[in-house]
Parts: sequence; C-alpha cells; structure tokens
Amino acid sequence: MRFDVLIADEDYSSLNDFTSYSNEKLKNITINFSIDSDKIIKDIENLDLIVLNTDLDNYNEIVNYSMKNNIYVILLIDKNIDLNKNSKYIDYVYKPINDTELLYKIEEYTNILKQDIIYKQEQEVSNSIINNITNPIFSTDGNKVLFANDYFYKLTNCSSLDMINQKYNDIGNIFIEHENCFTNLNNNWLEQCSLQTLNVCIENQENENSFFALQKISLTHNNTDIILLNDISHEIKHKKELYRLLYTDNLTDLPNRSMLIKELQNDKNLILASICILDINSFKEINDFYGHKAGDLILIELGKLIKRHMQEYSNLKLYKFPSDTYCITNTKNNKEEFLKTIEKILETSYKTVFNFDQYEIDVRLTAGMSFSHKNNKLITADIALQSAKKDHKDYMIFYDELDKFQEYENNMLWTKKLKSAFVKDNIEVYFQPLINNKTLKVDKYECLVRLIDEDGKVVAPFFFLDISKRSNQYTKLTKIVIEKSFKKFEHLPFEFSVNISYEDIEDPEFLVFIKEMLAEYDIAKKVVFEILEDENVKNYSLLISFIDEIKTLGCKVAIDDFGSGYSNFEHLLKMNVDYLKIDASLIKNIATDENSYKITKTIVEFAKNLNLQTIAEYVENKEIFELTKELGVDFSQGYYFSEPIADPKLTHFIKGDNYE
Repeated sequence: MRFDVLIADEDYSSLNDFTSYSNEKLKNITINFSIDSDKIIKDIENLDLIVLNTDLDNYNEIVNYSMKNNIYVILLIDKNIDLNKNSKYIDYVYKPINDTELLYKIEEYTNILKQDIIYKQEQEVSNSIINNITNPIFSTDGNKVLFANDYFYKLTNCSSLDMINQKYNDIGNIFIEHENCFTNLNNNWLEQCSLQTLNVCIENQENENSFFALQKISLTHNNTDIILLNDISHEIKHKKELYRLLYTDNLTDLPNRSMLIKELQNDKNLILASICILDINSFKEINDFYGHKAGDLILIELGKLIKRHMQEYSNLKLYKFPSDTYCITNTKNNKEEFLKTIEKILETSYKTVFNFDQYEIDVRLTAGMSFSHKNNKLITADIALQSAKKDHKDYMIFYDELDKFQEYENNMLWTKKLKSAFVKDNIEVYFQPLINNKTLKVDKYECLVRLIDEDGKVVAPFFFLDISKRSNQYTKLTKIVIEKSFKKFEHLPFEFSVNISYEDIEDPEFLVFIKEMLAEYDIAKKVVFEILEDENVKNYSLLISFIDEIKTLGCKVAIDDFGSGYSNFEHLLKMNVDYLKIDASLIKNIATDENSYKITKTIVEFAKNLNLQTIAEYVENKEIFELTKELGVDFSQGYYFSEPIADPKLTHFIKGDNYE
C-alpha cells in the first residue's frame, strides 16, 4: 500500500533535495509539495497526510476540509502560538524543524494509517460475516444499540441505528409480554441473560410474534455485549400444536380428559365439589346407520347444547372425553343446583331433534354423578354411569357409602397375599422383550413384577400394586424387582428396564439402595429406569436431580406412559432422559383413531428433535406394528411379539410369535 503525503511549507521549496533524502528513509510513500491553498483543497480527498505550515494563507480552511475528510494533519507552528485544535486528526510540531524530525513524524502517521486500513479491513470482514449469519445480532452498552446486522434491521423494521434507538428508548423494550417469555419489566434483561437462557418475544416487521432464545457474549475491553437471537418460533409453534393435540378434543374443540387431569395436577387449589359424566346412548348405532359425518355432527351440536345450559354458572366447566362421552365439573358445593342443571341438560337433549341431510336424529343421554369426598370422583362418577346404563336409568349418583365395605374387604385380602408372598419369596420378575423396529432383534427387556399365588398361579400387578402402596409395601416390592433383575441380567447381553415411581424417588434411602446394587452387580451400562411421570409428581426439581444422579452413575432413563395425559413437555425439556415410552392408550388405537395417530406422530417428531428414542408399548398386531415403524418409532413391545416370559432368552423376532 502507498501513501500520499503533501508538504505545504515554503521552507521545503527545495523539492529535489528532500525527495531524494526521504526516499532513502521512507518506503511506499509519495511526497509532494504545494503552497497553493486552492489546489490543496481541490486535491484533499486524494491525500493521506498533510504537513501544513500555519503561516500559509487559508490554513484554517485546509484544516477544516481535512478533518471533514478524515485526513491527518501535522501543523508546523511557532512556539509562542497557542493552538486550540482538539481532534484525533490534528497534531503539531514546533518550528524550526529539521528533515529527520519531519520524516519521523511522517513515518509515525503513515504507520497509524496502515493500522487504520488493517482495522477497517478486519471490520469489513467481520461485518460481512456477521451480516451473513442468519440470526439477528446486535451489540449494546445496555442502553442503546451500537451495531446491528441486516437480520436485526429486518426484524425491527428499521434501516439505521438511529431509527432503532429512537424506536426503543431502552433496547430491552423490544421484548414484548408473552406467555413463558421474559419481559424487561425491571430493566435487568442483560443481568438475567447472564444467569440463564432467556426466551423472549419480539414483534417482527409483519406485526407478528417471533420467539427467540438470547445468547450474550460479553466484550470486556469496551464494556459492551454482543446479543445473538436464536429463532425458536418453530419450536414454540410446534409445542403449541402438540399442546393443542394433547389437551383439546379435535372435533369439538373442547378441553379433553387429559386437560382435566393436568388442571387437577397443577392447581392444588382446584377442588371439585362434584363431577358428572354424560354418555350418548347407542352412539355406535347412530354411526353405523347414519354414518360418521352424522355422528360427528351430533357430538359437536350436543357439546354446544350442554354449554348453553352451563353458561350462567361460572363454577361449571365442560370437557369432551373420548368417544361419545362428556364431563362436567363443578367447583361450588351446591348439590341441588348441580343436579337441576344436569336434569335440564338430559331433558333438553332428549327433546332436541338433530338434523343431518334429510334425516332427523333423536339422542338420549345417560349420566353418572359423584359427590364423593374421596379423591376419586372421576372413577366413582364412571361407576355411577355404568350402573345407570345397566339399570336403564337417566342418571345415578355415587356416594361413598356404596363401596366402602367391598373396598375394605378387597384391600385386606391382597394385603394378606402380599405379606405371604414376601415371606415365601413368591415375588418374581417376568420379562417382556422390546424389538428393534429396524433389525427385528430383541435389544431390550422390560422387567415386570409378578406374584405367585399359593396355588402356583401367576398374578399380574393389576391386582396388588395399588394395594401395596396403600399398605406401605410398595417400596419393598420395588427393591425386590430391582435386585432380582440386576442379578438376572448381569451376565446377559441385553439392556433391561425396571419401573420406579415418584414415591420411590421421594424416599432418600432409595438412591442409596440403587448405588449399593450397582456396586454389587456390574450392570450400570445396561439398566434403564422407567419413571412414570404422573399426577403424584409434586417436586420436579427433586425428580430432575434424581435423573441427573442416575445418569452420572452410567444408567439410562425412560419416561413411561408418555402421552397419557400427565406428560409435562416443559419439564421434559429439562430432564436428561434417553427414551420416551409412548402410552398404550395411544398405540392400541393408532390404527382406528385418527387423533391417536396424530398425537403419536407428533410425539415421535418431538422426540427426534430432542435426540430421544421412542418405544411403543401395547403393539398387539401386525397393523399396529407396521404403523409404528412407518412413524419412525425405534422399538416395539407387546403381545404381537411376546407376552412377559419367565426367562429372557428370546433374541430375534421372525414372524408372529416365532423366535430364534
């Protein structure tokens, strides 16, 4: 690179002598001489440095032009002159000055020019890189934007830094209020994003909400921060759609059973005084005779009819349960008012004629109500509904006294059986294979508890598991299954899973027991702990901490029954798990129910985005198996392959129930 230097001083009129001298000392510098003010001003844009004697006519005009064009000026002044020039482009030396001193000054400033050029080149390269990054980026001192790339200009619909800083008097005000997003209420967004990843919502140029995760890079040398905005709008939209599929009935757009369970789980202040379950009589016959479009119309219109009778009562809420069932919840302890409302709904639905094409369709509802003081109103209302159908009544009401004796008798029987099984070592573990959907090989087994009755009959946990929890024998049962499973698989080439619950995790001694078992049996790399994330989870921090501890020991973790209605996607994102086990209620209906298929598909896509593997349980036939493979599920488990067996020796699925 060459630099053009102009010397404007009559003392250097001997051009030839100075030029030959300077050429020996300075390289890549062209020195010219002129004292013509007009010519200097005319050519000033082509110069890099001016050496200017203050005795020259119009020297102030030359200085102003130089500063305007960012040209460095070295002023030659007398010692008795007080120069009032405050600019990084202005320097001076006192006369008289010799050639060596002048050359030193010229060399000093040409070196500065070199650094300026290098800095500008580096800045152009870095700006080019930043502008080609497809994320919005800006730098800030905490109050205003100092730099922004093209994508940030586009996001804010601004064309300059001035426009951005005028539009947002504090840059934190760009973040607008939205559910689960950070807002700059306390002007502390920079501090907050140092402590955690912030999700923010920004209104884009189309006045639509865009969602970003903030990443901050601090620059210590000038006390500024670079902010990188990672677009997570697709993830948010995907999550909302998944939420809608899981918690809303696709046909009626009413909240579904899963939503009711979620509300009961998350809101400890939500206490239901009563519940009513309504079912359409002979709905299958309506579908078979008039067609599914007519059936869908009935479901939609009946939902509207029920809502009309509820709209004056803020304490009532309507849910659409699977198939042809509705549920009304009541938070107000007024039995007579609730009963009258249900009777009115039953009467109106019976008198209403639903029109479809040329057909007039009559509908009749049956209701089951529960005012039970126990925490089982859904179950007891369903019991009342089934009893009403059996007795051909419009409705029945369940009260606690109806089942106390039978429940007590059943509990005592199975508590006695469990105690006997513990004493006689009649708690056994059975094993159900999990098939790799790509290789059709048995890669894993699930360990399932069984009780051997006194007559040698193998009893499934359905009959005794809940009783074990009520009789404080559940933890003992879990520990037996873990120890026997660890011993069985210590010398087998399979991964295996054991089921644990939140009740186990709550017990501080349980983790100690696991560590003892892992020390005794060398199976840490093989074991998967299946955790049921249900309504009993009160402390997700404890659950997440347990998972992290288990993972550090070398074990894997699966979330069981995912999609059953208790699944919390927000908490799942914080859990370091390996597998999602899709709930049987979805898989068993995947071939016949469109909503089950859509939810399963969404769960599989969601899992793949998180690099989680999926397991389909309750794969009972070839059609279900083929659909799970088509959706990209990684493993399958169910009676299509094998029932739970006493000895895990199956290695390969061939056809039906044939193995190698």
